[in-house]
Amino acid sequence: MTQTDPILAWRIWRLRLDADRGVVEPVLESCVYGDGWPERAAFAAECPEHRRPVPDCGCGIYAVTARDAAAQWAHWAQSAVPHPIVLGRVQLWGRVLPYSAGYRAEFAYPYDLEVLPGDGLAELAARRLQRAVCSRYAVEAAGLAA
Repeated sequence: MTQTDPILAWRIWRLRLDADRGVVEPVLESCVYGDGWPERAAFAAECPEHRRPVPDCGCGIYAVTARDAAAQWAHWAQSAVPHPIVLGRVQLWGRVLPYSAGYRAEFAYPYDLEVLPGDGLAELAARRLQRAVCSRYAVEAAGLAA
């Protein structure tokens, strides 16, 4: 289905980590592939086989319908990657396909974001990072760290 009005769904990102300098940058990246999300522009799904997500391929920008499901992803990511994790809602549009827990979309842009404290990231540092990433992407802060 082609979606002209955005659908709101939940997803997680990681923040860019410059390990050489020991600096966390307020740049959203895919937790799995590390693709950077552009600021103030749509993120577009890419597949070498076709231009838009199709039912028989696993490509697309994934998001889930429930915050609890995204929080479970976030818990997994906090234990699996050394980056700070961001939980938030995302706007999806273009070709949007359902999958078992939510959607796979052609285009997406963050709607609101929450940097999660945990494993070496104190609440105050998470709030500072949240302000920086929300400013960079021109979105609202969300959640308990707001």
